[in-house]
Amino acid sequence: MKENDKLSFYFCGIAGCGMDPLARFTLREGYSVRGSDIKESVELEKLRSEGIECYASQDGTKLRPGDVFVYSSAIHDDNPDMMRAKELGLSMLHRSELLAQIARRRKAVTVAGMHGKTTVSSLIAFLMAECGLDPNAVIGGFVPAFDGNFRKGAGDYLVLEADESDGTFTRYASTVAVLLNIDADHLDHYKDIKEIEKAFAVYVNNIVPGGTLVYNCEDEICRRLAKNARGDIRKVKCALGALATESADYVGVDIALSDLSSTFTLIADGKEKRSLPAVVPLPGSHNVFNAVISLACAEVCGADLEAAIKALPGFKNARRRFELLGKWHGAEIIDDYAHHPKEIEALLRSASRLEGELTVVFQPHRFSRTEKLLPEFAKVLSKAPNLILTDVYSAGESKNRIGGRELYEAVLAMGGKAEWADTPKEIPDLLLKRSKNWKFPHTLLFTGAGALSGLAHEMLKKQ
Repeated sequence: MKENDKLSFYFCGIAGCGMDPLARFTLREGYSVRGSDIKESVELEKLRSEGIECYASQDGTKLRPGDVFVYSSAIHDDNPDMMRAKELGLSMLHRSELLAQIARRRKAVTVAGMHGKTTVSSLIAFLMAECGLDPNAVIGGFVPAFDGNFRKGAGDYLVLEADESDGTFTRYASTVAVLLNIDADHLDHYKDIKEIEKAFAVYVNNIVPGGTLVYNCEDEICRRLAKNARGDIRKVKCALGALATESADYVGVDIALSDLSSTFTLIADGKEKRSLPAVVPLPGSHNVFNAVISLACAEVCGADLEAAIKALPGFKNARRRFELLGKWHGAEIIDDYAHHPKEIEALLRSASRLEGELTVVFQPHRFSRTEKLLPEFAKVLSKAPNLILTDVYSAGESKNRIGGRELYEAVLAMGGKAEWADTPKEIPDLLLKRSKNWKFPHTLLFTGAGALSGLAHEMLKKQ
């Protein structure tokens, strides 16, 4: 992809959370952009309002000779647009290949790990922007500071999420690679944790010569990958807790957590050790760590650390990250993306600091994840208060023998208490019946990567 090429890009599945920001960014790079999705949506209307021609069907009729066909892992070989693109002999690019080509023209700051990528990539880009570095960014969620899911800047850096779910993150050549955590997940794509670690090893060793790895030195696999990384890569260690102050380069200590924010002291190495008070407007110790590693990355990229800490309280997280939506029959609704057992565990810890009673509503995401992590899901959800469970959001997978009902039964077997909803549509009525006995303040916590977010928004509109 050359600077002056007058290419026309056709994005198949353009309204997807990974495709949408890339399409917008590509348009602002000066290229012609069109795209399709399976139905009309708010996202398509927004894309049209920005000058992108979008079609609410994928029947293969809108492709033109010379188009560069961009697709994601969600687009299968039997998709009519995909089949037509092959018939026309169009150039084909997976979204990660296009993003990798764009990244090679800049200093790429990539954020990888099973949990926290959207928050950390958003926070890094925000801090860099506030410190005058004017970065570019492609984010997997809506960032209020950017009024969208990307940022087009004049600076040298491009901040992006490195999505490990389909293995395509190994295509990025990072100037700065941020490594958050590594767990067993996406077991529809990977055989086991060993195969996941091998993929992350490729990601780390794709850091450009003289580049930097900023990593979680409290994560065993991250430590091992850093130890085995090439000798020309600078390694910056991040952690939480006083015990780590001698072994890590950036450490959060003296942590005080409240319901919607956290305070801590950042101990930062450099030419001299610095002790700096900080406030992050996000709940939970996991978000203190997210702030620590984001501040470390921002300073590595040239931001003034004290200026970055001063900017930190002004950050507003991406949508569906402990997002307060409004009140429904007197109860606050919080919407969150957590859909892995460790994410749910961290979410419940944060939510436990909220005042009053809590009701948790969860929809599992993907049959493969539910089956392979069933014991872990059951263990954490058995501790969820006033739990309502519904069936799996398939994300295109075929149903297998383990689904939401089996998870519900496993939660009960663990000693948990839960109520079953055959479909998400039943949930509002279940909540309405319960509302007569609520004690206030009361919070409804909707979590999962499926359709529950849309349901929560719909409930607020219809009350």
